Amino acid sequence: MINQTIQIDITTWFKSSVNIDIEGVAAEFVSRVVEDVTGALGFWNLSIRYLPKELHGTLGRLIDVRLNLLTRGILNKHPKGRDLLFTWMIEKTQGLRMPQLPFFTPRFAFAFYSSLISQYGSISAQQSLQRGNLVLLALRKQSSTLSNKGHGSYDDQIVVLNGSGIARNACIFAACTEPGAQYSQRAAHLGKGRVDSRYADVKYKKSDGIDVNKDGIKDAGRLLEGTYKYFEKQGGFLGARAFQVHTLQIVERDTNGDGLFTKTDLNRIDKTGAGTTMYIHRGGDNSVSDPNTWSAGCQTIPKNVYGDFLAALGKPSYFYYVLVNAVLS
Repeated sequence: MINQTIQIDITTWFKSSVNIDIEGVAAEFVSRVVEDVTGALGFWNLSIRYLPKELHGTLGRLIDVRLNLLTRGILNKHPKGRDLLFTWMIEKTQGLRMPQLPFFTPRFAFAFYSSLISQYGSISAQQSLQRGNLVLLALRKQSSTLSNKGHGSYDDQIVVLNGSGIARNACIFAACTEPGAQYSQRAAHLGKGRVDSRYADVKYKKSDGIDVNKDGIKDAGRLLEGTYKYFEKQGGFLGARAFQVHTLQIVERDTNGDGLFTKTDLNRIDKTGAGTTMYIHRGGDNSVSDPNTWSAGCQTIPKNVYGDFLAALGKPSYFYYVLVNAVLS
């Protein structure tokens, strides 16, 4: 039976179902573990009654990252606490699923996406967000480079997280984090066909990429998931502000030409070939009739919302960009 004091006390955290301070609830849980682990677990059970089911994992991630050796050890000694730690560990191994949009509320959106920074971001990215700095998170839904006749798909998300005080928010933009086959040498014209017959329907533009497996064909690449530090690109790109890293980026390449980036691509990890060329920049329109991402491996946002993206970004001296591969729903 849940302690009546906890039942009454928790109403101070959940006065409004649309304005719940999930980060505060996570911090409160951790502080209660030290004082009374059974009470803390009762607090958890009541908390998830108030939260939408989709945000239970968010609260778990925000708690997990706050646990130190002492509080983790206390939980581990309690049977129900041990079960909770095991549940959170299993959830980490199951991968990230793309959230359905629109999101619940701006505050919930910030909690959800910031919890992913705590799980997938580097220590530097986590600390930057905790200090109130701006951090970007990209969720990638794998799609074929051949989709949309090689023009690519805006089926990923780039989220601008502003971690500053009560102004914390998450601005979500459709994005592309993978190259379109329009930039693949495999789509280049060869006689009456193409270099690769599988690319016959691609609207070829030009060749880009690096031939990493030495078969005479440049291999398309995409940025490997991880954390990157971006700066304003001198002179911009494609007539607009753009962003670039200062250190070598690691990419994975589609060496077998099937339009995907998987373990079936031998020698696919390229640690040097991309240099610092995987920019964040303006893409083409996101129209229903003919969207075009303008991505040969860069991170692109539709030009019809790129102004909104720049406004959300502001002009920081640098920012961390955390890229995560989502699993298919």
